[in-house]
Amino acid sequence: MSNFPQRPTLADVAEAAGVSTVTVSRVVEGSAKVAEKTRQRVHEAMDRIGYFGNAAASQLVSGRATSIGIVTSNTADYGYASTIHGIERGAREKDMAVLIAVIEGSDAASVRKAVGTVASHALGGVVVMDFDQSAHAVLPSLPAYIPTVSATSPSEGSGVDRPFVSMDEYDGGLLAARHLIELGHRSIFVIAPADTRPAERRSLGVHDALNEARLPHYPAVRASDWRPSSGYAGAQRLLDDYGDRVTAISCANDEVALGAVRAVLDRGLHVPEDVSVIGFDDHPLAAYASPPLTTIHQDFETLGQLSFSLLHALIDGRPLPDERHVAPQLVVRSSTAPPHPSRGL
Repeated sequence: MSNFPQRPTLADVAEAAGVSTVTVSRVVEGSAKVAEKTRQRVHEAMDRIGYFGNAAASQLVSGRATSIGIVTSNTADYGYASTIHGIERGAREKDMAVLIAVIEGSDAASVRKAVGTVASHALGGVVVMDFDQSAHAVLPSLPAYIPTVSATSPSEGSGVDRPFVSMDEYDGGLLAARHLIELGHRSIFVIAPADTRPAERRSLGVHDALNEARLPHYPAVRASDWRPSSGYAGAQRLLDDYGDRVTAISCANDEVALGAVRAVLDRGLHVPEDVSVIGFDDHPLAAYASPPLTTIHQDFETLGQLSFSLLHALIDGRPLPDERHVAPQLVVRSSTAPPHPSRGL
């Protein structure tokens, strides 16, 4: 049994204020039928006993959504955390609370647990951060009666038809490869994301740019995760397999790129004089790396805000907003340069 006192109820407020529960309900709902002195007395009673309302009950009475859910597999990494912040900021502006459900895996039990978490609460709707395999599994499992949007387009072949906000990773891959090609690189290698969904977009953009320039492309090394250690291992493998042919590496994200830079340096080579390295996402640390990292900027916070705006319109039954695309931008720093004349093809 809990040692904490019970949560105060509407009846407790009415008793403390010396009014009826109907009067308290009217005060909570902001009704104009209550005298100002009575309203003040009720609010003072609420403050005194620590009553903050019941969001689920209020939503049932008013029919207005007071909270939303976020489904994600990660809350700490930069892209995830920034997107969550953007969603939360949009919700806060509408006086809505946010429930975060973390997916623990893509297996059936983990998916059911995540779906159960959001379906069992009185949520107005849900944003699924469809960034990885776990989210791909959850999105089609959410009941149709829950208004749901995807922060990034659902993976190809998923059969999911939910409104989404697009983060154009494919165009980001194109920008990265075209930058390296314009610098003169002719043998460009890829450390790809761990995500194995069909047509993973970042690497696809790089390879299509190489095809466009009629340049060879080599099998991508797929990172085991988004961490620097994966970038280090991937770059070591490329240097082992291809040696001096490696003049540029396009990486899954900035953390992977930082690991790749370390691997190049540990071989006695230099970045960018011997090997250029380009990242993806524009992590806040990218500008302060040594050398500062050239990367593809993705505005995750805007992605979150647009996702919330889309969900809010869906909940209200309003026309869905036209602005549903976040474009990538190339940020050139010091980790890329023309290839060394003694390296490459």
